[in-house]
Amino acid sequence: MRTSLLLSIICTALAVACGAARARDAEASAGSTAAEIVKVGDSIPAFVLGDETGAEVRFPGATRRPTVLVFYRGSWCPYCVRQLGELRELRKTDDSFDLYAISIDSSSKSATLAKRIAGDGRGPLGFRLLSDPDHKLIDALGLHDGRYDGSEYAGIPRAATLVVNTKGVVTWLRVSDDYKIRPATAEIRAEVEKAN
Repeated sequence: MRTSLLLSIICTALAVACGAARARDAEASAGSTAAEIVKVGDSIPAFVLGDETGAEVRFPGATRRPTVLVFYRGSWCPYCVRQLGELRELRKTDDSFDLYAISIDSSSKSATLAKRIAGDGRGPLGFRLLSDPDHKLIDALGLHDGRYDGSEYAGIPRAATLVVNTKGVVTWLRVSDDYKIRPATAEIRAEVEKAN
């Protein structure tokens, strides 16, 4: 009886030690490739991404303007679709800021999504959907949601909204691990006005 109890304790201790070692190895490998999550005061790196028509979008553009970058999970996510539809209300006709929504979706998937949203009777998006299929920008900003690695959704970003000023510096952001939580359009609008 004593021997079996001792053996059970040793086996449990070994299992715990092995699990801890695996967790440390996973953290070390994730830490070596993952960037820190972007924060206020960070500069956005220059990038070139294709939009829903296949046209290239360069950041920063020739005319430096405040920019809103919205990172969304994909066209399959109902929370993302709702957010993108609501973002149509963010811009007014005389506004001088850029708005881009970015996902790992291909340009063709983004085009289909833009048509689907416009089909709700409230008009077209009025902003461009950018494709980051290799999630290079997503990774560079530390927004890669590793919980989906190894699945068909590998590379998707956390739900994030960034306001960037004319110097390319983040002045405000909301990043959420809970994909259901998105900032209100009015809150984003107030921060864009401060960035002008």
